[in-house]
Amino acid sequence: MDANRMLARPWLPGVELFHADFSGQPFGRHSHDAFAVGAILQGVGGYQCRGVRHALPAGTLSLMNPEEPHTGHAESERLVYRMLYVEESRLPALLGRKRLPAGFSELNPTDDGAVAAGLARLAEAFERADALTLESELLDVLERVFVRHGGLRPAAPAPRDGGVTRILRDYLETHHAEAVSLERLAGLVQRHPRHLIEAFRRAYGVPPHTYLLQRRVREAKRLLLDGQPPLEVALALGFYDQAHFSGTFKRFTGVTPGQFRHAARA
Repeated sequence: MDANRMLARPWLPGVELFHADFSGQPFGRHSHDAFAVGAILQGVGGYQCRGVRHALPAGTLSLMNPEEPHTGHAESERLVYRMLYVEESRLPALLGRKRLPAGFSELNPTDDGAVAAGLARLAEAFERADALTLESELLDVLERVFVRHGGLRPAAPAPRDGGVTRILRDYLETHHAEAVSLERLAGLVQRHPRHLIEAFRRAYGVPPHTYLLQRRVREAKRLLLDGQPPLEVALALGFYDQAHFSGTFKRFTGVTPGQFRHAARA
């Protein structure tokens, strides 16, 4: 069995997410030109690094610094994990820091599941090519893992609002049906994306990508009540496909678009 997938987007260079699902496939001694942040989801992974043989059960993180030689294999019959690769040169801009973090001293620390959950959300955003959600989830994962395990100091609080969040909210309200990127929002208000997300969450209780989805769902209700079919509504509002629309709609309302439309007609 081999169900490996490598996820990447042209507008997010130097960032890749590898979803591994295999048995019996060894990886010879090699290294990466990127930081690697991974989570074992099922089975037991293994590798040799720094002169030590490591076994990583499900629930363990797998962290690697750039240019660090290692091997890789499955200790169990089946191994499933996610691994995020971020080129070293991309980190200062992504993290909003002038200096790179010290790097990972422990290769396979235990974690409370927050990093693994962040990687799962990131994988979902990669699949749907949702720029705003993908970039936001990426920053969250990187900040979390490097503060916890990479020697990075927690970020300083975001600067005072100064009307920034109102500008962003108005933009999201007006452009809710369009593809919106975090880079675009940051450019509007001349703030680093991390500060932008923090300030917006403080003002409205949710990050910009969640606010945008809520706005789309609000508009979807109006269109469904006007009699438009769910597929047309999904395409009109910038959802990846009807399944993405249906899942998002149910997440915020508790019912599917079809159920909402049927109840409105009853």
